[in-house]
Amino acid sequence: MYVKRYLSPLIVYYYSWRMVLLSLFTGIVAIFVYQYLGWHWVAIPWLPVSLVGTATAFFVGFKNNQSYDRTWEARKIWGAITNHSRSFGAAIRAFTGYDLSSFPESQSDINTEIRVIFYRHIGWLYALKNSMAQRTSWEHVDKASKRQRDALHKTFETFDDEIVRYLSPEEVSWLKTKKNMPAQILDRQSQHILKLRQQGLIDAYQHVELQKLIASFYDEQGKSERIKNTPFPRQYATTSTLFIFIFMTLLPFGLLTEFLELGEKYMFLLIPFNLIVSWVFMFMEYTGDISENPFEGLLNDVPVQSIVRNIEIDMRDMLGEDELPGRVTPIFNALF
Repeated sequence: MYVKRYLSPLIVYYYSWRMVLLSLFTGIVAIFVYQYLGWHWVAIPWLPVSLVGTATAFFVGFKNNQSYDRTWEARKIWGAITNHSRSFGAAIRAFTGYDLSSFPESQSDINTEIRVIFYRHIGWLYALKNSMAQRTSWEHVDKASKRQRDALHKTFETFDDEIVRYLSPEEVSWLKTKKNMPAQILDRQSQHILKLRQQGLIDAYQHVELQKLIASFYDEQGKSERIKNTPFPRQYATTSTLFIFIFMTLLPFGLLTEFLELGEKYMFLLIPFNLIVSWVFMFMEYTGDISENPFEGLLNDVPVQSIVRNIEIDMRDMLGEDELPGRVTPIFNALF
């Protein structure tokens, strides 16, 4: 997630240089075939070009709205995970610490149980983050995207390094045999809460309330997986790109007619105006394209790493720990 008020000129250049070259190419081709090849028939009327441009603008606008909805929904999901995690931590501490004198377990044993549950939950967060980081066939896999991921994520730990801090060696070995690690961790949490009920550390009502929070984690995990594992409908993505290509091809030949009405000496103004109009349309298309998948690990994605770290800090702070990790800082003005 980019955190400065405006994109830096360097990022705009990075996004735009291919678009600029393509616009220059189409403008130069239009002038070349008209002026030097004598193909005057290529100067087509502006009206059909403008109709194609209007239809393209509506279609690209629809695509961008839907792409933004996917990104914003993903952010709301991880916001809900944050809220539920804090509630879960507070409930575990409050429920298990109630009227300790009536329990045979010592306070040290109770604290150990709480710590195991807290740490397993943090392990679940990192497992879910890792699940969202896996690449799919419809995400950007071009060289530029790979270079961006390598540059932006080089300071982060691997999943194996993260998970061993919070799960026991037995649980880590068990977890690596599972297909859906986050779901299995939540199942183990549920079984641990049942154990607390059987030991008398929580009553039936508290057991139900804690299980509801586990269910809410399942719910938010499923929503996050739905966005991750369901591509933006490819018919819309493909058609939008196709419409942009058609409009980009026709645009300089339609502008040619308009500038020729001013006189042939104005014909070369076609190149800068074609560049501006083409760039606007292509940048709109590119904005929607890079917003389709909010868990790609690119510049404008949901900052899952930062969210998980913030929850980790909050929950370990609830345990009264002093050695807390630092918050994730922006890399190239972006949070991940």
